[in-house]
Amino acid sequence: MKIRAAFPNILKRQYPFVKPDYPLLTVLYLLRITEIDAVPITSEDGSTNRAIFGFSSLPRFMALGPTRFGKMLKEPCERASDELPSFAVNEDLESVLDAFASRRLGFALVHGTGGFGYRRSLISLTDMLELYNRGTIRSELMVKDVATPAFSMPKTSTIRTALQAMFRYRYRRVFLSEREYVSERSMMSYVFSPVILEELGREQGRDILATPIERLEVVRPTVVPPYTSLRIAALKLRKDRGHCLVVGKGRVATPWDVVMKPWLSRRMTIE
Repeated sequence: MKIRAAFPNILKRQYPFVKPDYPLLTVLYLLRITEIDAVPITSEDGSTNRAIFGFSSLPRFMALGPTRFGKMLKEPCERASDELPSFAVNEDLESVLDAFASRRLGFALVHGTGGFGYRRSLISLTDMLELYNRGTIRSELMVKDVATPAFSMPKTSTIRTALQAMFRYRYRRVFLSEREYVSERSMMSYVFSPVILEELGREQGRDILATPIERLEVVRPTVVPPYTSLRIAALKLRKDRGHCLVVGKGRVATPWDVVMKPWLSRRMTIE
C-alpha cells in the first residue's frame, strides 16, 4: 500500500517546521508547549531531513552539563538535530515500517513528488495506530501477546539515574507504582521548563538532574484486559496520545508493541 493511500491528507496537515538557524532554546520551548515529540528542520531547497527530539536532547544535557548546555541553547538547533528517514508519498507504507524497525525510531519525513518547494510532513508511529481503526492494518494478536514487562524504579531515584537506565535499556517511561509512571515527556517538561531554561541561558543552572522523579508530572495509564484486541488497544492509545496501556500485573503495551511487534513477527496484514 502507498503512503498516500494510507494517509490521504498527510501533506495537508499543519505541522511546525523550523529553520536550521533557529536557536535550540526556541525549539525546546516549542516541543514543550505543543506536546509533540519532534520538530523537523526545513531548508530552502527542501534537502534537510533532520529533526529535533526532546528525548535525544536529554542525553546531550547529561553529557554537557548545565553550563555547557546553557551555551548550546543559544546555538543553531541543527547542531542538536538527528537524521530522519525520508519518503515520497508514492512509496510503500511497508518501507516506512521497515525504517522504523531498523532505526528503532518511530518517525519519518514524508514529502510530495514535485520539485523545488514540495510539501513535507512528519509521519509517526502514533499515526499508524489510526490504521487499525480504518481496517487498513489488521492482526489477530491480542494485547497480551505483545505486552512487555513494566520498568520501575523507586520514587526517590534522581532524574539522572532514571535517564541513565532509560537510555541503557531503551525505555520511554519509569513506573513509580503499578498504576503510575513518569515518562521522558515528564522529564522534558521539568528540565526544559521556561524557568530552568532561562537559568541555563544565564549560566546559573543548578543540578536539576538530582531532582527525585517523584516530583515530576505523573501519568496514570488506562488499564485493559489481556484479551483486548490490538484494534481496541490502538484506539485507546490514540485517545491517550500514545502513552501506554497497563495489561494485567506488571505488563504494559506501548504504540511500538501494538504496531511494530505484529509487523516484525509477520502477524500483521496490510489491506
